[in-house]
Amino acid sequence: MLNRFSHHTEKAHTVHIMKYIFPRQFGLHNVFTSTTDIKETSQVFKDYTLREEEIAKADRPRKIMNLSTAQLPKRLRGRVFDLTQSLQLLHKRCSYTQLLAHYCPPVSTIKRLTG
Repeated sequence: MLNRFSHHTEKAHTVHIMKYIFPRQFGLHNVFTSTTDIKETSQVFKDYTLREEEIAKADRPRKIMNLSTAQLPKRLRGRVFDLTQSLQLLHKRCSYTQLLAHYCPPVSTIKRLTG
């Protein structure tokens, strides 16, 4: 999700990411106040990794009324918005492949080092 919405300068991308981080503020299903539908999953909690359909469904009435989908609740404006943008920027700069290679070296490298 961070890869698809990686432009930290675009407000709409940052707001979309914030919908994943703060779903309750946008009226989306969340683990704290919502119940799980037995028809959707047999697990105790709903899978929140892909909620694009839910976000699109929530944005549809706003588009019909010609309202911006990038409007933010008051408590998410200012510092929280800036922190989310910096999260996007840091994610874009981070080399996850290098981190993985450093902290989880291949088995052949471990065998060679331990002898």
